[in-house]
Amino acid sequence: MFRSVEELIRGAWPTPLLRLRSFEPHNVWAKLEFMNPITHSIKDRTALALVESINGGEGVVEVSSGNLAVALASIVKSRGMDYVAYIPKASPRPFKVMLRLMGVKVVEREGNTSTILPEVINEANRLGYIHPNQFSNPANYMMHYRFTAREIDEQCRLAGFKPRYVIGSVGTAGHMTGISMYFKERYGDEVKVIAVQPSANSTIPGIKRLNNGNPFAKLLRVDDVVDVSREEALMGVRWVARSDGLLIGLSSGAVAYAALRLNVDDAVLVFPDDAWKYIDELELALMNEE
Repeated sequence: MFRSVEELIRGAWPTPLLRLRSFEPHNVWAKLEFMNPITHSIKDRTALALVESINGGEGVVEVSSGNLAVALASIVKSRGMDYVAYIPKASPRPFKVMLRLMGVKVVEREGNTSTILPEVINEANRLGYIHPNQFSNPANYMMHYRFTAREIDEQCRLAGFKPRYVIGSVGTAGHMTGISMYFKERYGDEVKVIAVQPSANSTIPGIKRLNNGNPFAKLLRVDDVVDVSREEALMGVRWVARSDGLLIGLSSGAVAYAALRLNVDDAVLVFPDDAWKYIDELELALMNEE
C-alpha cells in the first residue's frame, strides 16, 4: 500500500535481477529497470531524484526525449505543480500522448535535447519555474550510486557471485556514472564497467554518444565504450525476446548486443527500458525481416 506516486516508485525497489537463458552457459544477469512503475524505465528513479533536489516552486521546465518527461510529469503533477515539457519532434509518439493525457504543456522542437536546452533555460527564467537540469544535476547520478548500484551489488551477492562486468547504455550518463563510481570505489579493476553508445551516424532512442560537453563525463569511470548501431540494437531486442521472453527496448537491446559481442561471463546488464513505446519501429523491423 502506497500513499503517493513517490512512495510507489520507491516501493518497486529493488528492481529484479534475472539470469538470462540467452547467454548460457555463461553467467549473465539483467537488472530489469523497466520494472519501475510509472514509465517502465530507469528514468522513474532519475525523476524522483530531480524533484527531491528542488525546494517547492510553482512549476518545472525540463527537456527530455521521452521517459524522463513522463516520469517528471507524474511526480510534479502529484505535487500540484505545473510542468512544461520540451521534447524533440523525433521522439516516439506515445511519450507525447501520455504527457498531454496528464495535462502537461508539450513543446516540440527540432533537434535533440542538447540543442533544445538553451531555450528551456530561458523559458524557466521567464516563467520563474524551476529547471532541475537532468544533464548536470548531481542528484541524477547520486540516485544510482546510492540505490541502483547497491541493489546490483547485494543481489549478485545473494545470487552467489561477484560480477566481473557491469554493462549499461549512456544518454545523460547519469545511471552509469553512479553505478561506475560505486563499483570502482569498492572493487577497482576487479569489476569492468562498460558503457554502450550509438555508433557514429546512428541513433538509438534514449541514448546518445558521449562527448566532452557532457557534465558527467569526467565522473564516469568506465573501462571501455562500445559502439552499437540501431540495427544491432534491434538484433539485441529480437535475441532477448526470442530466447528469454523479455520485451526490452532499443537501449536495452544495445546493451544485450554489446554483451554478446564481448562474450562476457559473470556479468550484469542494465536494461533501462521496455519495448512497448517502440511498437512502430519494432513492427517495421519485423516487416523488413520478413
